[in-house]
Amino acid sequence: MEQINQHSVLPGMMDYERINAGLRIVLEQFRRGGANHAYLLTGARGLGKRTFARVLACALFCVSPQKPCGVCEACRRVMSGNEPDVLSVFADDGKQISVDRVREVVRTVSQHAFGTGYRVVLIEPVEKMTLQAQNCLLKSLEEPVANVVFLLMTHELSATLGTIASRCVRVKMTPWPDAQIKTALQKNGYSDEQIRKVLPVSGGNLGTALTLLGEDEHQEGIRAFVHAALSLTSDASAVAVSTRLKEERDQSDRLLNALERAIHQTLLVCTGVLDASVLSELPASWQDIAQKISVHGLNTMLEAIFQARRMRAGQVNWQSTVDQLMIKLLEEQTVWQQL
Repeated sequence: MEQINQHSVLPGMMDYERINAGLRIVLEQFRRGGANHAYLLTGARGLGKRTFARVLACALFCVSPQKPCGVCEACRRVMSGNEPDVLSVFADDGKQISVDRVREVVRTVSQHAFGTGYRVVLIEPVEKMTLQAQNCLLKSLEEPVANVVFLLMTHELSATLGTIASRCVRVKMTPWPDAQIKTALQKNGYSDEQIRKVLPVSGGNLGTALTLLGEDEHQEGIRAFVHAALSLTSDASAVAVSTRLKEERDQSDRLLNALERAIHQTLLVCTGVLDASVLSELPASWQDIAQKISVHGLNTMLEAIFQARRMRAGQVNWQSTVDQLMIKLLEEQTVWQQL
């Protein structure tokens, strides 16, 4: 979501809020100045959790009667990351969030605000926090400071400490309607032809649409990797895909994201959310067995990818991590092929 212009996406996010009752209720709390001390925004990567968190923060700082307006100086500072009373802890570099970073933020918000009102802390994703960092955060949630709001975001709720989740108001982000995605992309300069290609396979995920639009120069290599990973038939084929991930570790996030997206789209097809035509770019063998694939099996494959990411973040041996991932993918595909 951070790839998209924050100011132009605000109207689209507001439209999205109107059709999502949970988001609407939470935003109204912020508009009234009655925010809770902690919220946990959950949902798949790319649904707009970070942008919505900034929208909530805007509602606290906005000086317009129609909060958040998105155009006043306060809203602009929040959306651009220049509001001193909004502190951000993001793991955009792929590294874990250390306990020192969390301690520094906690120490800062315990002091006086620069302005006269709230202080807001944005943390994304929570699952990138070390255990010590999560425990440090937990203490702040158990002993909240007046006018301090924590907006936590997670892509994988199961990787978040239950004690943290239980002390937050949980806000679930859901897929965007195609009309809202199209509007947001148009406002960011994408042509109707570009949008037409990505809209059917975005699965209601604006972040996915943006990723697809930005992958053109790498598309062939990514497509080849996904095809190979979804066409495993033997130990030798699994080793070949595993070797590529080891050799291209710097590109592993991009490759794993593409693989996760393909499996997730298959899951949406199996559950009737998407038409089978969205799988047309995937291997013919995968499309053939798509009718036999179980939801449980697909979830198992997705969990294996999530686990690989967690192990990488935990500095577990990368070779061992990708070997385990490919073994699990091969096991599931072998079952379906035998059917």
